[in-house]
Order: sequence, then C-alpha cells, then structure tokens
Amino acid sequence: MNAEERSFEAAKASLIGDRNCNQDRCLVLSSGETVLLGLADGLGGHPRGEVAAQLMIDVCESLFRRAHKPLVNPERFMLQCVGKTHQAIIRFGRRQAPRVAPRTTAVLAVIQAGTVHWAHVGDSRLYLIRKGKILRQTRDHAQIRFVRQSAGEDPRPRSSLTRCLGGLEQPPTTTCGSPTRLQQHDIIVLCSDGLWGQVSTGALAAAFENTRSTIESELQSLVEKAATRPNSDNVTALALRWLTGTAAPPELARSAEDPQLDQAVQHLKDMLDKTREL
Repeated sequence: MNAEERSFEAAKASLIGDRNCNQDRCLVLSSGETVLLGLADGLGGHPRGEVAAQLMIDVCESLFRRAHKPLVNPERFMLQCVGKTHQAIIRFGRRQAPRVAPRTTAVLAVIQAGTVHWAHVGDSRLYLIRKGKILRQTRDHAQIRFVRQSAGEDPRPRSSLTRCLGGLEQPPTTTCGSPTRLQQHDIIVLCSDGLWGQVSTGALAAAFENTRSTIESELQSLVEKAATRPNSDNVTALALRWLTGTAAPPELARSAEDPQLDQAVQHLKDMLDKTREL
C-alpha cells in the first residue's frame, strides 16, 4: 500500500434512477500527495447533456495528468478545468448539424498537503462532514420559481439553474470555497441533485459516522435509497474519507474554520514565544 492509499479511502456510485439515460459523470484521481475529485450532471432539458458531462470529466483528467504535482495553485487549476471544459462543450455543439447547446453542472475538489480546495458551477454539491455534522456546503447557483400545475392547485416550487457549463458563449462565473485543513476522519462528498434532492442533509452527514464501516458500502446505500424513490433522477455521488492526521484539540477546532481567528491564534503564539525569550 503506497502513501496516497494510506491517506484516504474513496468510493463512487452512480445509478440511472427513473430516467432513460444516465447523464451524470464523476472521477477520482490521485498522484502523489494530490487528489482530484470531480462530478458533472448533464442538463436533461437540453440535447446531449451526457456529452457535456463527459467532456468535463475528460478535460479535468487530461489537465490533471499533464500538470506538475503538487499543484502550485489548486484554485487556478480548477478554474482552468472549468474554462477549458466550457470551450470544449461550445466547440462540440457547433460541430453538430443542426447545432446543439449541451450544458452541465460541475463541482471539483483538490486535496493537497492535507487541505481541501473546491469550486462549483450549478447545483451539484460538495459537503465537508466532520463528526457527523455538515461543516461546509456549496450554495447552489439556482433560483426557485413557483409554478401552478392546473387551476385550483397550489403552485409548486421549481428550481432553475442560473449558471452552468455550455450554452452561452462566455464561461460562467465559478464559485471557489475557502481552503480548509482536513482532520482525521473528515468526509468529503460530491453529489448530483439526484442524491441531495432525495436524502436530507442530516441523513447524509450521519451515514458516514461509523468509521469502522467502509465508505463504499455507506455511499452505495445512500445512492440506492435515492434511486428507488418514485420518479427519481440520475443519482451520482463520490465520497472520500481522510485518514491521516489527528483531530484538533477542542480549543483550537474553530481556528481551522476561521482564517481571522487562525491569524489571532498564531499572533498569540508568537507573543508567547517572544516572552519566553526575554
């Protein structure tokens, strides 16, 4: 077992649900101390969503394999993945007769030196779970509309994306999360709306609390639960459990989550060190 296998365990699962085609794609790649996670959900309301999602995976894999590791700037790498994927989708659509405009969501995470970085476009999500609770969660690029199905019925909420890859000529604005230092047994989950739309965040977080069970079995159980719901969407998710390091002491736990507090703690340590020198 090499170093990268000892530092984490990961699994991925994807089911078609009540759909004719699975338009979700995902990947897990590692090289040395650098890990790349990616997930794309092709938009079903537009032609060839599965191609758009596959292009995202292909572009990310190609760039990752060519990049020097460790990555000098993980955030810039993810932005490059998003930009080049958007260009590839636009080119593909132009070559079709007649032209088409495939679209996809994208969520990416890079783990390097024990720190996770992430970026996303659309409503595919990333969750960072610590001790059975959601520590971090991406915010969907979507808006809620209320649509009346027929006369006399209450309007029902419908979500529509405000950003995606493909479609418009200009690439979308990508949201990047604050880099977060991982603690032992932290869980990172990337998933399409087919999972989070059917499984509550509480159930999602609690599913991985038992560190003795394999992450593969827990993930498969979650995906199967969502896929068996009536009128289910494609359900795709990948999960990673971080194995190295130790849990931070309680009094320092917040410093890993709050950059300003982290700076204050470091300043206090520096002051104490200077006092000892006097």
